Amino acid sequence: MSLVKRNIGRRVAGVGVAVALMVLGLQAPASATVTITALSPTSGPDDCVVVATGTGFKDFVAAQNDVDFVTGGVGTNAADFFAISDTTLWVVTPALTPGASYTLRVTNPANAPTGVSSTATFLATTGVGGCAPTITSFTPTCAAPGATVVITGTNLIASDLLGATVAFSPYGGAQVATHTVPDVDDVTSLSVVVPSVLGDGPIGVATDVGPAVFSTANFLTPPPDCVPDTGNDHARSITFKIKKSGAASGVVSSTEDPAFTDCAAAVPVKIQRKTSGGWKTVGKATTTDTGSYSKKVKNKPGKQKFRALAPKVGLGDPVTDNCLKAKSATRSA
Repeated sequence: MSLVKRNIGRRVAGVGVAVALMVLGLQAPASATVTITALSPTSGPDDCVVVATGTGFKDFVAAQNDVDFVTGGVGTNAADFFAISDTTLWVVTPALTPGASYTLRVTNPANAPTGVSSTATFLATTGVGGCAPTITSFTPTCAAPGATVVITGTNLIASDLLGATVAFSPYGGAQVATHTVPDVDDVTSLSVVVPSVLGDGPIGVATDVGPAVFSTANFLTPPPDCVPDTGNDHARSITFKIKKSGAASGVVSSTEDPAFTDCAAAVPVKIQRKTSGGWKTVGKATTTDTGSYSKKVKNKPGKQKFRALAPKVGLGDPVTDNCLKAKSATRSA
């Protein structure tokens, strides 16, 4: 169920609770208290989602709470609000006067008629202020359609109290991602499903505040940028260079995301020379913990062709994982 539907449902339920209290002649619990200790962001335009931190936000159902922005003793009702928990309240800013500073006030049956106001203030702006979404990271950085990508940042909830719109390159309608079910989006995290038609490029995020923002890193799609984890078989790559002296070196790397590093560290590598009958192994090496290797081999007179090979190996006893074979490009020396 979406946050909006949950919000509406709680408000409807709240009416029934209020009626029941009046019929029974019961009073609101005297211990119910509200505090508002912080607001984030502290500036922004209409439709900005402000996160209020404090206590007592769920002491009463939504229908028994009033949330407004106050300046000069005059309050303006919030466009919407939702109590995520007893200590976190999401509030959508209404049309406010640009340049004016507002406190946030929460009024319920226990603190009416004055309500409780924040000491922190919110500055109404015409520009994005501090409310623009940001993207700090996403994981995985490379995945096939249908995979789940988690985006972290700030201000990632839109004014409908749902996760921001997320689009992948090349940013057409087919590249707009759906959000995972159940909905686990938050102001600092979005969980989306990679669309079926996309290309390499930054991830875009848009709320109702300001233009879309894009990640600094590119999201990559297989193949050939990465190879998804295929269970017990783990794909990898190998680089290779060789000098005329016969000094060969390179790096073995996992091409999966997340990387399966067991297939890069302490694994065998063969240095091979091209012959009339095929490839002949002329040297062997073992990678370091970081996947690098080096080996001095004999180099016959005249230009020779070499390559590096990481043969398929099994890990564990009995074998539980397979490191697939990887071959480098051919180099001359």
